[in-house]
Amino acid sequence: MVWLMMMLFTYLPAFVTAYFQGMPGVWKSHHRMTLCWLIFMQAIHPGRKTLQEMTRWTPGAITAWRFSRLLKATYWNVHLIVSWMAQDLIATLPPPSNGILHLIGDGSQADKRGAKNPVAQKGRKSKHHPWFFGIRFVLLIAAWDGYRIPVGFRLILPKRHPGYQNENALFREMVSEFTPPSWAKWVIVSGDAAYGSKANMKMVKDRDQADEERRWGFVFAIARTWKTADEKMIKNLVTHLPRNTPREAVQQLGHFFIRYNEHRQHSSLGYQTPAMVYAGKAKGTFPSILI
Repeated sequence: MVWLMMMLFTYLPAFVTAYFQGMPGVWKSHHRMTLCWLIFMQAIHPGRKTLQEMTRWTPGAITAWRFSRLLKATYWNVHLIVSWMAQDLIATLPPPSNGILHLIGDGSQADKRGAKNPVAQKGRKSKHHPWFFGIRFVLLIAAWDGYRIPVGFRLILPKRHPGYQNENALFREMVSEFTPPSWAKWVIVSGDAAYGSKANMKMVKDRDQADEERRWGFVFAIARTWKTADEKMIKNLVTHLPRNTPREAVQQLGHFFIRYNEHRQHSSLGYQTPAMVYAGKAKGTFPSILI
């Protein structure tokens, strides 16, 4: 049996208060100090991280009621705090040698049982997935080397809610608000088939044109019903791939990309290969691979 020991804290450690001195926002009453306590207890508490349980180890003035009042206050912006903490963390980590930063979109859900939650909803991803009841959200993750840093999140509200936005609109909002670190020379925005929309691709291309310090590109999974620039169905290319070992499939994909980009002439490109256009392209027409 393993016993988890917790000690009663009477004041915040000096390094915690020093770190949160630069926290953005205009705070009312003691909300700034209460938020510092909430984040600190979330980080060190080994048990269930409920408000009642965490306040067992805080000073008498820091109660579950004060935590609840802070979380219900609408004047402060939680996304601003998350962005500030993420940017500060990224600045302390070693940058990659190639200067490439990946921004990855990922949607998920957290199961809930309380039927009175205003943002809880029921549904399923497809007819092949089980039904769920809970909170849906979308994450934006910055990745390089072995690091994975969440830099933004958005709740996906129920469709009946007046502030409802779909998952792709929230994804574009987070990417647009993200400021890459100074060491990033290439930013690759990626996601699964849920994010393979024309609006998302256009957003990345517009960001590439507007950003003079770095290049932007995208790698999205797309539906097989899409067509290439020369009106070829994607499903016709996919169904003819060999269904052998994964290694053989990767080799065949590599041969296909080389033939498609370096040898095959495209009518939409003036009967030039994508490699020729890329070599002499102007900024803002970054060719991206669709998988």
